[in-house]
Amino acid sequence: MERSITERLAESDYAGFWKRVLISIVDFLILALPVYFINGWAVSAAERYQSGIPLWIQWVLISLFNIVLVTKFGGTPGRLILRTRIVNEQGKYPSLKQAVIRYSFLLVNTLLAVIVAAGNGTLSKLPEAYANWAPLASDLTGFLALIIIIDCLFIVFSMRNRALHDMMAGTYVVNQSALLDEGYGAGKDYM
Repeated sequence: MERSITERLAESDYAGFWKRVLISIVDFLILALPVYFINGWAVSAAERYQSGIPLWIQWVLISLFNIVLVTKFGGTPGRLILRTRIVNEQGKYPSLKQAVIRYSFLLVNTLLAVIVAAGNGTLSKLPEAYANWAPLASDLTGFLALIIIIDCLFIVFSMRNRALHDMMAGTYVVNQSALLDEGYGAGKDYM
């Protein structure tokens, strides 16, 4: 039986808090412009067709983007550029289930943001149901922001620099060089 990744890697092989912050900044810089244009299209289409469906399409596209990149390549663009990978206990890229669990806080937060955006009055022609749910969604977004901060602080205080979402999903963020050194391959054979 092959040893798990936690038995093979040293504590320094796991990406720390500041490296993960840098990854988030790089991801933001890379994705801000495309997301801005997708959001512009979604809001415009929602107004034109008096429907929230374009906003939900935007949510699905952005969510799928993150989940597919993690399951197929082990990370988002920032993570790939900074040579870290998200892996499971066996050193493989996360399964679809693990990726969805890992991004659950982000998925719920952006879902609530869609409801708030649709119901805050700026998209006046959308159904009133969005406006009815917007205050609750806004409050839940604030609560979820606190949970996300706590989630990030787990990285600082936990073994192997794992965030709460990593623990929930059974994933680790590791330096790619450590994976190569331990014989986990260059990426293609993780799956």
